[in-house]
Parts: sequence; C-alpha cells; structure tokens
Amino acid sequence: MKKTSLIIALFALLFSTSNTGHAQSVPVANKLPHVDLGIKLGANFAKITGTGWEQGYQPGVVGGATIGLRKHKVGLQVEFLLSTAHYSTASLMDSIHKGEFRSTYFDIPVMLEYRVLGGKMLPKFWLMGGVQFSNLLSIKSTNEFAGDVKSTFTSSNMLAVLGLEMRYLKFTLGGRYIAGISEMNAQAASEAWKSTYSQVYLGYRFL
Repeated sequence: MKKTSLIIALFALLFSTSNTGHAQSVPVANKLPHVDLGIKLGANFAKITGTGWEQGYQPGVVGGATIGLRKHKVGLQVEFLLSTAHYSTASLMDSIHKGEFRSTYFDIPVMLEYRVLGGKMLPKFWLMGGVQFSNLLSIKSTNEFAGDVKSTFTSSNMLAVLGLEMRYLKFTLGGRYIAGISEMNAQAASEAWKSTYSQVYLGYRFL
C-alpha cells in the first residue's frame, strides 16, 4: 500500500505543477483534476506459466469499483476488484484425475493513463499502464483430491498491467493484459510460477 500512496502523491504533484504558471488567471474549479467513480464487470482469462500447468487461458470473472483523477490528457485510475481464475495441470496428478483449481483474488490495479485519441462528443481512447497488487482470498481443488492447496501459493502478488479503454459518455469498454512480476509458488525450492491474465470488461461511471 505504500507504493500505491507514493504513486497517488506523485500524480497529485504533477497536477499542481502543471497549474502553477497560470494560477492567477484561471478559476480554481478549472485547475482541479476531474474525479470520477464507477463500476466494472467483465471476463478474466487466466493461466499459470510453468512446467506442469496447462498454457491455455481459462475463463473467470472480474468486477468491482473504480476511481479516477484526470486533467486534460493525463490521468490516474485506481480500482478495487474481485476476480476469479481457473487453473489446470497439464499432466495427471494421480492415476485418475487432472488437477483443477479455482481461485478468488482481491486486486488493486494502480494505473497512469494517457488519452491517445478522441475528444468533445467523440469516443475517447485511453492507454493505461501500471501495477496490480493481488491478494489471494481462496484457492481450492474442484475435484477434491489434492486437499488444502492454499499454502502452496503465495498470499500476495505484484503484476504489470497494460490496457486500452474506450470511453463514451458514461460508458466504458476496455481490454487489459496483466503479467506476473512476483513469484506465485510459495515453495521456494520449487520451480517458478507466474500468472498471466487477459481481460475484457464493460464499465459505467457515475461522475
């Protein structure tokens, strides 16, 4: 959370610096960044990279709340999301079953954004990039032969985020690619596991 606070503080400094030169001539309301609140819901396609895991993306869901600060063509967006993911092993874990696991995460993406196209009454396209902090809420085997597997996975992860959103009026359509930076495998002596996600979603902004 310290990293999240630092990013927000740096972004606030950017806004204040950009307004210093004309502080006397522009009304205060025009100098402040625009704030919006919204919700989003979409599909979360996930996989784990590493030996033993299937490399095809499998579907889950993602949804939650968003808050944004924007000034002209730059912005900062922070989200508070719940996401689900489905993982499968590539080989049999016993003589009958293949491993099937479902997880639930609490995700906080923190992203800087830049408007690359659009304006006025046209749709606006925003390029987004940043980091995501994910906390594992639960993970379990769906075929119940592997027992409690939560201790096998790290409780928190950091991921890199790159996305594009189209915004028109109060509606949002977006896509995002998310790649793991930190290690998912809690067993330090074992091989590295990292998560990768592709997301598509719809959103609505109240402000």
